[in-house]
Amino acid sequence: MSLSPDHAALLSTYSQVAVGFAGFAGVIGAFSRFRMHAEATAFRVRAMVATALMEVLFALLPPLVGAFGLPEALVWRICDGVLAVAGTGLLVVMAWQASILYRVGRLMRNAAYVLCAVAVVLIVPLYVAACGLWDAQAAALYMAMLFFGMVLCAYHFLLLMVAVQLDDSEAVSGAAKPAKTRKKAQGA
Repeated sequence: MSLSPDHAALLSTYSQVAVGFAGFAGVIGAFSRFRMHAEATAFRVRAMVATALMEVLFALLPPLVGAFGLPEALVWRICDGVLAVAGTGLLVVMAWQASILYRVGRLMRNAAYVLCAVAVVLIVPLYVAACGLWDAQAAALYMAMLFFGMVLCAYHFLLLMVAVQLDDSEAVSGAAKPAKTRKKAQGA
């Protein structure tokens, strides 16, 4: 069995975009020193890398399962089930880590609630499709969950960019203060 050309192209696109997000998160994590909200920023980097790697793996899963010659409907049911279990695991781990950061006030609670709710709304139908109740929608549900993963990566990307901007402005304002102090000292 081979996937339809549309599905194969979409999976390839998801995989390539996810590799870009993972690479960006790796560069940010390796070369940046976040002074403001370091724990929240580290959480975002980890979340972005984990989500991006899952995106890549799950974009490659349907062609791999399809290579065994299974019928297309069964390929999507298997992939839906595996993605549902992995998505549930990621949701539980990320919610647990986020709850630790909520206690210290470092994450936006409402945004996290919305993302968790959307994840649940997408994961439950994946389980239903994996059981064979929605064979016609199995591929669409899989693609929708992968798209949500891209949205999640983009969300963390934007928050990391804001953190970089905040740190840069803090560094500039911190560097400017000693110069002003020196001028005042010289003038006195």
